[in-house]
Amino acid sequence: MNIGHVIKILRIQRKMTQEQIALEADMATSNVSRIEKGLRQPSQKVLQKLAKALNTKPSVLYAASEQPITNISDFLEKEGNDEKKEDNINQLLLNHDTHALKLFSELTPDNKSLLLEQLKTLHRWQTKLGQ
Repeated sequence: MNIGHVIKILRIQRKMTQEQIALEADMATSNVSRIEKGLRQPSQKVLQKLAKALNTKPSVLYAASEQPITNISDFLEKEGNDEKKEDNINQLLLNHDTHALKLFSELTPDNKSLLLEQLKTLHRWQTKLGQ
């Protein structure tokens, strides 16, 4: 399978033009066109730029190119949904961490010290158990 075909499908799914992708990837529109048509294979560096412009990872593009032609579109949609879920989880964790830091900053110096000692003890215990 041609990775250019995968790039084209993903670009269309993202409702982007070749010009938009080229601008985001800092390359000529003609290069995007040649890659999509299979006339040119992208280097690793170019593939990374294209993946970033398409808001995905090069590994997703490679994995999609291994799918049967009829499954590529569904595969890419599923991967996009998985990436959105991962982003949502990361955002929740960030919000949780920010809240925890705010709570920590509101503690008295003695309580901060006590909490840090408890964390160190918990970490040592966890390390001993090999978890």
